[in-house]
Amino acid sequence: MTPQPPSPHPSLASAALPDAVERIAASVVGLSLRRGAASGAVWQPGIAVTAASSVWRASRLQIVLPDGEQVEGTLRGVDPATDLAAVAFEGGAVPAIERSPAAAPRVGDFVFAVGREPSGLVQASFGHVGAAAGEWRSWRGGRVERLIRLDGGLYPGLAGAPVVDGSGQAIGIASPAFSRLHGVVLPVATVDRVLAQLLAHGRVQQGYLGIAAQPVRASLDGAGTEGLLISSVADDGPAARAGLLVGDVIVSAGGQPVASIEALRGRLGEQVGGRLELKLARGGQGVQIALDVAERPAGRCG
Repeated sequence: MTPQPPSPHPSLASAALPDAVERIAASVVGLSLRRGAASGAVWQPGIAVTAASSVWRASRLQIVLPDGEQVEGTLRGVDPATDLAAVAFEGGAVPAIERSPAAAPRVGDFVFAVGREPSGLVQASFGHVGAAAGEWRSWRGGRVERLIRLDGGLYPGLAGAPVVDGSGQAIGIASPAFSRLHGVVLPVATVDRVLAQLLAHGRVQQGYLGIAAQPVRASLDGAGTEGLLISSVADDGPAARAGLLVGDVIVSAGGQPVASIEALRGRLGEQVGGRLELKLARGGQGVQIALDVAERPAGRCG
C-alpha cells in the first residue's frame, strides 16, 4: 500500500502497532516462488490462503514459517475468479489468524498489511481504505461479498497478505489482480466461502444451464417485466433436458428476479448439483420449470 505514517486509531493507538504487527505475523507465512514472492495467512491448521495470481502456475512452493523453518507447500485449489488459492503445508504449530468476519470498513479507516519475505523477514505496510461498497463481481465473474479497495498499490511480496483493521483483526486478503493502481481486499466472508470449495473440490464450482441469454424487456401475463431472453440452447445441457426453448424469457430463478446475467450466475453458483425453479415468460404466459443445475464444463459459459 502507499506508505503512510502510523496514525492514532480509536481502537489501536500507534504505540500498540508493533505489538499488533507481531501478533498477526505469527500467523503469516512467506511463499518463495520461481518468479517472485508472496505472503499467505494461515486460515486453519496446515492451510494458508494467498493470492491465486501469484501461485496458480507454480509447480513448486516453498513455505517459510514464522519460526524460520522452510517446508514444501502443495496447492489444494485455486479460484482465479476471486484471486484466492489454498496452500497446504506441514511442520510448525502455526496458529490461525485472528479475523473479523463481520467487518464493514468505511472509507478512511486505518488498515495495515503484514507480509513475510522468503528470507523470513516480516514487512508491514500502513494505509487506509480508499473505497468501500457492497457485493461486487470481479471481471472474471467471481462473487465478492464486499468491496474494500485500498488507497494505493501493494509492495512486492504483499500479494496474499492479510489486511488488518484498527481492532487488530484481519478483514481479508490483499489482492493485486483487480486494479493496476489499487490493492483490493478480499473479505473474510469471501475467503471462508471460497476456501471451503477449494478444499472440497480444488476449485469453485460454477453452475451451468447450457444456454446463451441476454437482458430483455418482456410481457408476462399482460404486464411488462425484465428478464433474460434465451437465444440458444445447448443440445446436451440441463436446459435442453428440462424443455427450455429459444425465445423463452427467464424471469426468476429460485424465486429471485434475474434481470441480468450476473444475477443468474449468482443463483447458479449456489445450486450446483441441486434443483432450481425457473419462472419463464413463454409467448407472454408464465411457465414454471424445474431443472438440475450442472457444473460448468471447462470452456463453456451459461
